[in-house]
Amino acid sequence: MQSKKINTTDRILQSALELMQKKGFNLVTIKEIADASNVSEMTVFRHFETKKGVLESAIKKNTVIPSFKKTFEENIVWNLDQDLMLIAKLYLDLMESNKSICLIAVQERFTMPELVRLISDNTEQLKIFITEYFKEMQAKKKMVELDSYSQASTFLSMLFGFFISAALWETEFINLSKDQFITNSIHTFCNGIKK
Repeated sequence: MQSKKINTTDRILQSALELMQKKGFNLVTIKEIADASNVSEMTVFRHFETKKGVLESAIKKNTVIPSFKKTFEENIVWNLDQDLMLIAKLYLDLMESNKSICLIAVQERFTMPELVRLISDNTEQLKIFITEYFKEMQAKKKMVELDSYSQASTFLSMLFGFFISAALWETEFINLSKDQFITNSIHTFCNGIKK
């Protein structure tokens, strides 16, 4: 089976993210991005105008919102354990596929706070999806009456904590597999909020 050829824009984005994760945003040059992508510097400028434009495009292209929207529209069964397990797996899989963007945002959080805002906008949208889910579960009397937004924030914080500790320190901080973490965390979380 032949591997799918990626287009020029995607090749530039992929190369740029790899370089920026390794070296940091400020140390990577457009020339390095062009060389790693097998294109000219002019091609990079034509597609993105600036190095910052490359990174912002990567963040926008890799938004997790469409996947979550589809999951909430098509796969929710209104079973707290089952639904939160599905959401947790999807979240951690998507975060893993976007690990380089997250690590760059952590590295550049003081020099480029607007990147953090772009990423936090995605997180806020996820919280809204989960908040609405919790409100509906309360209306269905399947969940105790709690502040849904606070619970959504707590839920995502728990998952993000696992993701970032694995991304930064692998198993040095949390010595559980992703599946073990999800199973135990969802069980504990659901026991606290289930009616």
